[in-house]
Amino acid sequence: MAINKELLGPQSEGEKEAFAIEALVFSVQIALQKAMQKNGVTNKELAERLGMSPARVSQVFSSNGPNLTLKTIARIQHALGEEFEILSKSDLQASEPKMDFKPFTVVAFNKPKLVWKEVTANHGKPRARAKAA
Repeated sequence: MAINKELLGPQSEGEKEAFAIEALVFSVQIALQKAMQKNGVTNKELAERLGMSPARVSQVFSSNGPNLTLKTIARIQHALGEEFEILSKSDLQASEPKMDFKPFTVVAFNKPKLVWKEVTANHGKPRARAKAA
């Protein structure tokens, strides 16, 4: 039986490094695409702003595209009127506010007694399911 390495994730140091590189490249591509969508900029418009061909811009966003330099990323973000900041995941997670959530409750009205009653969501009997013919 063959083991799917993609499901297990990277195993060796070389695989871990390659995985980290691909994850960062993908993250940058997604950030650039989100900025384009936010600003309503198409690949063709971005190409015009950068003085590049539309084919080159498409390459930037392809999975087999060329390695983006920081200068290219900076040019794109400037052309989009955006400013990006590189943060580590640990810094990003540390800056997120911690939220304590209370259990979701539903307020139900009991008609005969005209009393409000608070109950936990999905509390009570499960719904009956229709049997398949």
